[in-house]
Amino acid sequence: MGRTGRWFAHEASGVTADIVTLAKGLGGGFPIGACIGLGRAATLFEPGNHGTTFGGNPVACAAGLAVIDTIEADGLLEHVTVLGQKLRDGLAADPRVARVDGEGLFIGVVLAGIDSGAVAVAALEAGFILNNATPERIRIVPPLVLTEDDAESLLAAWPSILDAAQETGAR
Repeated sequence: MGRTGRWFAHEASGVTADIVTLAKGLGGGFPIGACIGLGRAATLFEPGNHGTTFGGNPVACAAGLAVIDTIEADGLLEHVTVLGQKLRDGLAADPRVARVDGEGLFIGVVLAGIDSGAVAVAALEAGFILNNATPERIRIVPPLVLTEDDAESLLAAWPSILDAAQETGAR
């Protein structure tokens, strides 16, 4: 929720979803899940049609509302859009990067001849948690509240991370 710079990722595609499910992004670390029906799908469930052990938990609902309020009040959708573009542009500037995909702070980096596992290890040693999604792709999904300084730190370290990975993990 909000990671792409929009409330929901499908919005950028122009697709109108019938059903949207939410979990981690809604709770901000607190366990919660939600299912939102839109249009005709909004009338499919009626009271008593669906049961869950923790459904309607007031603490979880309060956490979800607080997350939504914070995203709106702190302008996090715009923040994610601007900072994500800066990260994608900076990461793509290195010639060892074949392509950078994504929107907002949902970023995929396709590497040119470097093993993503070696990049993930080198990044961790440099203090950054990156995910090697496939042997040639790094996934970067920082929190919506990533600071400009944190993004700058990653971009400054990126060439040395790739250098270290290249020494140990060329494909």
